[in-house]
Amino acid sequence: MAEPVGLASGILTLATFAFQCSVSLYETVDSFRSHPKRVRDLLNELEALSAVLDPLIQLVKSNSDVDLSFLDLPLWRCGNVCKEFQQELLKCASRSNSSRTSFRDWARLTYRGDNIADFRDLLAGYKATINIALTDANLRLSAATLENIEEYESLIQDAKEDLSSRLESIDRKLEELTEKGLNQPGTDAAEMRSLREERLSTEKCLQICAQLSSHIDQIQLMSDEAGSSLGSGGPETSPERVINEGLQECKNSLATTATKLEKHMRDVMDRLLAKSNSDEDCQDLSRLRDEWETARQCLDICSRADSHLKENVSVIENHGNGDSLQFMVSANGKVLHGKNRGLGWRNTQVGGYMSNQSVQQLSRDLAAIHTSHLRSELSISKDGFKSDAGDVGEGTTTPEFKERYGRGFTLEPLHTSDREKSQRSASN
Repeated sequence: MAEPVGLASGILTLATFAFQCSVSLYETVDSFRSHPKRVRDLLNELEALSAVLDPLIQLVKSNSDVDLSFLDLPLWRCGNVCKEFQQELLKCASRSNSSRTSFRDWARLTYRGDNIADFRDLLAGYKATINIALTDANLRLSAATLENIEEYESLIQDAKEDLSSRLESIDRKLEELTEKGLNQPGTDAAEMRSLREERLSTEKCLQICAQLSSHIDQIQLMSDEAGSSLGSGGPETSPERVINEGLQECKNSLATTATKLEKHMRDVMDRLLAKSNSDEDCQDLSRLRDEWETARQCLDICSRADSHLKENVSVIENHGNGDSLQFMVSANGKVLHGKNRGLGWRNTQVGGYMSNQSVQQLSRDLAAIHTSHLRSELSISKDGFKSDAGDVGEGTTTPEFKERYGRGFTLEPLHTSDREKSQRSASN
């Protein structure tokens, strides 16, 4: 395994490359005076991409032991597509025989068959993936509560949906190239059809793995909630623990299967590439293979960040009425995100990060205080309080008195000498 410093150095190089290419593309696009809406949207996306890449560079510089090696392919592809789009833009401008102040051929500008809006969406996918990885790393490094958990969860889900759509688009283009290859003379049609079916089958199996893994996540979450609410069994015999361990084994098996399927998919694409009779088709297949692999890796980054969020953040909502005791404590370093809400004249709340021993001691202390209050109330009740429904007399309180002054307590009777002193004081 590579040393952390070596990993950080590689990611720093790739992040710097992607940042420089995005800034260079921004400056090139901005140098043209004609900026229709789709071009302005592209400029905004490039600016947002640079705003994500810069803190990533600063994070890697300040924390050499943070492992962000899974971003190597997305960063490399992000820098490359910016560089290639810039080259295509300059080439298009040179063919139009117009200066940058009068360039009007934005509608004709394409990148690998995609228009400006499609290219902007491609950059948005890279930006979202890098942002998710950056937020995930900061969440792991910081002990502070994440303020916008809901926004982070929404960002992950939106990125996963966009990447899934991107994979579908790549799949359609691969299908078109395969059909084109079948119609070319000298092509082994039987083998090409076999490769196409194998690719479609592999893609379907990968979708099944992803759906099943997501379903297991939901079941695990429900099991965790059930275990925390019931509090049944010890750590070794808890049925929720047994279920979660079995489900985790299934997830690990699915991850291994997905890895093998992805490798098989790359092999199929390599064989399609070898069967291509056209240099242009060969380049397109090579590019689509790289895009497919990058999109799969970006989707995996989002899924892992989603899992880390569920594993490392405890979301707690406490609601107490009356004489209640509420704990919202992290004893294992997990980030807390929640609220203690209590109504009542003696509601006690505890929140923060502390050890198991501290939580247990605090719980015993508060329980002792609570018990002493109960004993005090019982002794007062035995000393003279009667039911509100009884007759009003000595040692009783009316509903009006209780509503205005509280329950009150019975005074001890005065001795004769004390009564005489009190009367003399009053007469004076």
